[in-house]
Amino acid sequence: MRKRLLTLLASLLTLSAMAQSSNGYTNEGIAPRRTEFISYSTRNAAEKGDRSVERYYLNLQYKQTQTLTNESGERVALYEVEIPLVWRDRDIFLHTEGGAAEKRIEVNGSTVGSCRDNRTPSEFLISKYIKDGITQIAIISPAECDLRPAEMLGENPLEEQIFLYSQPPIHIHDILVSAKPNEEGRYGVLTMDVVVSSSRRTTEQISVGYDIYSPEKELKYYDLREVSVAGMGLDTLRFSTNIYGAMERLWSAESPKLYDVTLYLKRSGIISEYINIKVGFGTTTYADGQILRNGKPIDIRAAHYTTTSGAKTTEADIKALKKQNINTLYTPHPQPYWFYDICDRVGMYVVEQANINTDPKGGDRSRRGTLANNPQWLNEFLGRVESSYYRVRIHPSIVAWSLGGNSGGGYNMYKCYEWLKEREMERPVVYGSGEWNSDLRLPEALQ
Repeated sequence: MRKRLLTLLASLLTLSAMAQSSNGYTNEGIAPRRTEFISYSTRNAAEKGDRSVERYYLNLQYKQTQTLTNESGERVALYEVEIPLVWRDRDIFLHTEGGAAEKRIEVNGSTVGSCRDNRTPSEFLISKYIKDGITQIAIISPAECDLRPAEMLGENPLEEQIFLYSQPPIHIHDILVSAKPNEEGRYGVLTMDVVVSSSRRTTEQISVGYDIYSPEKELKYYDLREVSVAGMGLDTLRFSTNIYGAMERLWSAESPKLYDVTLYLKRSGIISEYINIKVGFGTTTYADGQILRNGKPIDIRAAHYTTTSGAKTTEADIKALKKQNINTLYTPHPQPYWFYDICDRVGMYVVEQANINTDPKGGDRSRRGTLANNPQWLNEFLGRVESSYYRVRIHPSIVAWSLGGNSGGGYNMYKCYEWLKEREMERPVVYGSGEWNSDLRLPEALQ
């Protein structure tokens, strides 16, 4: 219990620090990193995960009006949208992912913030910049990016995903999940730390509840708790539920059984948002140079994989790889959110690799011989590892964290390893160019 509380405290302190600034680049207005999800206004939409029918979600990919070059030689993509009136008393977020490696965000002429990792989401709280009528959003990319050495070499950037969504002023900000057997291994214990955020000025009383459905779609457990949320602050509500029958329904690639959990937040007697997550019971650990799932060594049969098209094609690819006896995917960088949902559902292990792929310059270990050994780049390296970790940490398919691709060794990679280990000891950390900062060596990919 003490270890769990310390881990939670470390996570919350990290969230609080990131809300201000945690990287070497400007990020005023950027939302703290968290598990990736959006909330829904109806239970049905949340359970289906269908964003297209959600009235508080707006895809901007078809709202682009023009692309131009400004006086500084920067590329400016302009989007124009009229924010619905029902959004006005809510926290409005701009989500951007893919596209250019470095971006600056402006809303109605005001600079909101910037981001420099195009393979994990960056979300900006833009409520205060919204005006009546048409809102103009500008995504500005520099003509030359000093980050190019830290990007994938010889690979096209991901197609840009840009959308708006909104949540109530008091809303669920993050969810931390533990779904493991109890000490005697007789039943499962589902622990959820639900982080609630408020942009109200005063303390308010709200309720957070959940419904838990078995893999057979039967409602098994439910609960509802009250909590006081301080104005302009974060609060955490912990749920811990004994799940009987979970030991016969442990998640693995061979048997990908998932529980459905629908969380909801109620204020003034009215449910204001729903969030659905999938939970796989079991443990991922490592010992004697092997990764273990539910205490049994995984016979890793791996393939390199990156998504090149949409979710339907990717799911077909993964199912085809399973038929070829592949059970593990090595990714060269973070993938779209639905990739991990597919791996959870279909049953495929994933080694999640941070978006760090630099030229190692032949292993030069002088203080600034490589970016990996240059302390001036530490915040950049840490930021990418943190983003990769936070967004997918609740997925049971993740069996190891990779610090990055072939980027050489040194100080920055050591600190990234330590950061991951401070937050999670069970799943291994791997790095092909690592020394003590790699827990084990993975088998070569078969294809």
